Amino acid sequence: MSDAPTASGAERLALVVGRLNRRMQAATGGLSHGLLSALAMIARHGPLRLSDLAQLESVSAPTMTRTVAELESRRLVERSADPEDGRAVLVAITDDGTDAILAARATRAAVVSELLERLAPAELAAISGALPALEHLTDVR
Repeated sequence: MSDAPTASGAERLALVVGRLNRRMQAATGGLSHGLLSALAMIARHGPLRLSDLAQLESVSAPTMTRTVAELESRRLVERSADPEDGRAVLVAITDDGTDAILAARATRAAVVSELLERLAPAELAAISGALPALEHLTDVR
């Protein structure tokens, strides 16, 4: 018998992850999912060229240009000339940007923590046991 999840299991996981994601999206400190995702990517890999950031985020260059302009207007990122190519621009996170990511993560963790408080110890243990596999799926580690 295969260890692969059944379609029912995959559907249930997708539903649960979607519901959790919707609850956490409201806890982003006023940043949309796209803004927060781009900001986190800049923090993780930056400074980055706009084209590289667009590729990492799987969006078009014009979409990323608008996203970065919004982040820049909020003083969460700053642009500078690429020292290797004066025609290109690098985007780097600011201290305010780092603070925004940390605040959003803390708020999201508080939302999840509140939800976890409703669970029985055995359910909490089951979730803890599943975390390594879920992290592996998303390459968090």
